[in-house]
Amino acid sequence: MGIKRHWILALKIFIPFCIVTGLLIGSYDERAVLKISTFGYGWFTSERLQFIAGLLHKYADFIIFNGILGLCFFIAGKIRNNPFLIRIAATLLVSGIISGIGVQIIKFASGRPRPPLVQRGEAHAWQFSGPTLKAKWRSYPSGHSATAATACTVVAIAFPRLIPLSILIASLVGISRITYNYHYPTDVIHGLAYGCIIGYLCSWKLLKIRKRSGNKSPPIPAANG
Repeated sequence: MGIKRHWILALKIFIPFCIVTGLLIGSYDERAVLKISTFGYGWFTSERLQFIAGLLHKYADFIIFNGILGLCFFIAGKIRNNPFLIRIAATLLVSGIISGIGVQIIKFASGRPRPPLVQRGEAHAWQFSGPTLKAKWRSYPSGHSATAATACTVVAIAFPRLIPLSILIASLVGISRITYNYHYPTDVIHGLAYGCIIGYLCSWKLLKIRKRSGNKSPPIPAANG
């Protein structure tokens, strides 16, 4: 399947997914944020979860997932003389840039108020006011969730054994954005879905390499000397 068909298929999946989840979960968004930080679920108050969410809230962004992680793969690829690792590094960088630009465009175009505005009674969660550069009206979708999902999808495609860990990390990033009152549930869900699609589309070269290697990640050659 060519890359153009991949993009068309992705849109056919992503758009209906957003509509369905928006209808099913979007109606809960406003009630959720009015319950402040717990969102109606007691386990959101867990100290351990809050600690992890705090770390992800501060550091889980493009620099960590696409910059530092990509640099690590690049250095490892050079040291081990492994083109596959270098390809992963390039894919992380490119997918991160595409994902980030796309998210900012959607944020600018949608103009959805962030939860604090709803909590103060200044707006409604279902408002989409249109183009804006104001940060407090750029809630949809969650950029951190999209960035995490993009990078985690690339890594999961390169190393299928890391799929469970990738899902866990991306999910924790999304939860952190909710617990810190920056996003609604649908912001996070759609951000994760968007990131997964961008990560998948940007990894088609990695998929081809894996298929040539029997659907497994190419082995890392032993270091010389």
